[in-house]
Amino acid sequence: MKEKNNQIIWEPQELIYDVGDASNEAFLVIQGFVYLYTQNGLLLGRVGEGEVFGESSCILQTNRSVKAIAGEHQVLATKIPHFSLKRMVKGDKALSAILRKTQLRLIDSNKQSQDLASDLDTILKKLESKSLNMSTIQDHLKLIRKKLASMHIID
Repeated sequence: MKEKNNQIIWEPQELIYDVGDASNEAFLVIQGFVYLYTQNGLLLGRVGEGEVFGESSCILQTNRSVKAIAGEHQVLATKIPHFSLKRMVKGDKALSAILRKTQLRLIDSNKQSQDLASDLDTILKKLESKSLNMSTIQDHLKLIRKKLASMHIID
C-alpha cells in the first residue's frame, strides 16, 4: 500500500483489510476493483470505480465484518475518514437511520449467504466422499429449503 494525502494505491491481490480489523475509514474507488469476502472465503461482491466500500463498519462503529482484497490490477482510492462519514450523516437524522438500517441488512444478508454456502459445502463433501447417506443429505436439503423460504426466496 502506498499512501499520499487521502489517496491510496494497493497492488494487485493486496489485502486491504481483514475481518476483525478496526475501521477508521471507508474508501471511494477511483480506479480498479476490490473484492469482498466473508471470513470463510465466500465472495460477496466486487466494488468498482465510483463505489464506496468499508462504510458499514464505520457507520456502525464496529470492526470489519468482511475481508477486502484488491483485484487483478492496482486499485486507486480516496480515503474517507470516519469523522467525515459521521459528519455527513449527523446532519440528517432520517438519512442516518436509513443508512444504519441498510448497513444492518447488508451484514445480515452476508451472514445468510455464508450460512447457505456452508450448508451446500457440507452436502457436496458428503456426495464427494461417497458416504451417501440419503437421509442425512435430505435433512440438509430440507434445512436449506427452510432457510430459503424464511428469506422469501422460495415458497
